Amino acid sequence: MTRHLAAALALTAFASLAGAQERLFYPVPPPSSFEVLKDQPYGELRMDVFRPRPATGPLPTLIIFNTVAGAARAQPFFKAWAEIAASKGMLAIMPDLRPGSAEQDFDALLAHLTANAAAIGVDRERIAVYAGSGNVSRSLPLVLNPRRTAVKAAVMYYGAASVKTFRPDLPILFVRAGLDRPPVTRAMTELVTLAQNQNAPVTILNYAGGHHAFEGVDDEDATRDVIDSTIDFVKRATVPSYQASLRRGIPEATAAAAAAAGDFVTASAAYAELVKAKPDDPRVRLAYGEALLGASQFAAACAELEQLKGKGLGPRDLGLPAARACVQSGNHDAAIAWLKSIPSRFLPGDVEKEPVFAPLQNRPDFKALFQPGR
Repeated sequence: MTRHLAAALALTAFASLAGAQERLFYPVPPPSSFEVLKDQPYGELRMDVFRPRPATGPLPTLIIFNTVAGAARAQPFFKAWAEIAASKGMLAIMPDLRPGSAEQDFDALLAHLTANAAAIGVDRERIAVYAGSGNVSRSLPLVLNPRRTAVKAAVMYYGAASVKTFRPDLPILFVRAGLDRPPVTRAMTELVTLAQNQNAPVTILNYAGGHHAFEGVDDEDATRDVIDSTIDFVKRATVPSYQASLRRGIPEATAAAAAAAGDFVTASAAYAELVKAKPDDPRVRLAYGEALLGASQFAAACAELEQLKGKGLGPRDLGLPAARACVQSGNHDAAIAWLKSIPSRFLPGDVEKEPVFAPLQNRPDFKALFQPGR
């Protein structure tokens, strides 16, 4: 994201919030459902803590990240978000975050919340961050830093940031306002595409009829549903069992990302380690064989895929990469056998003209595979 777009997002935040109502288009939580502890110190700064009533045990915690929309803790738009989160059984933190030292202040806040979790009521294993508009450009690079493992989930509304690498252990909900300005929607699309290409654990919620700052602009049931979905996401994504499941999947997800990016050398090395850990998992071994094929290790791929016969894999899913590996390793008879193992209804017709199979194209048994009535 360019510096000009970052500035535009910051200005959009000011303009949109100025045009939004002070309350969100969401039922106002009854005062009895939450309490506010104002001006709580953290370091040399202050924060407001919104707690549900009754507050029992350590609670999932949502940090409201705001450095661009002025008046910080007094900003009604974000204060309304904190009240809603608290009324839904979460702890919400509205901290002072100074624009010139947001990173330093954010780290001080995380250190304070984790060190004093019991006293504040924070579940230190369930801390999430919400940011919207121009705040995304400042908060997203911070939460994506792999050293900030205290942040377990993030929610980013109608904004983008200049980042290169996503954390494989950080679930993020991106909320896109479909009626936003084109530069903003384009930047979000590019950002989400980057995350998906890295196989990062991102969730996309596209509010097609929503404007920028739709929470205070669009009085629609869809607006309220997006807010509910956001609260639900934070609760689910920070549950320890979900986090543990996410971490267990990182090695395979990372290998798959490398394969999808065409980096088959990295992918094959990663899958080799996974095969050692899961020697009886045919899906992992299929992915390993395909990565070997992509890395031009044809003989090794042919041999690896040969071991997967009868392991319950789809005949085309296994047969095509095995045939491609074997023909390029010089084992033409094995390649023909693999193609024959694929039922005719699953054998793509364009395989007949595929360049990789050129060494087989004059063989009668190869031609017969593509004859009607096979």
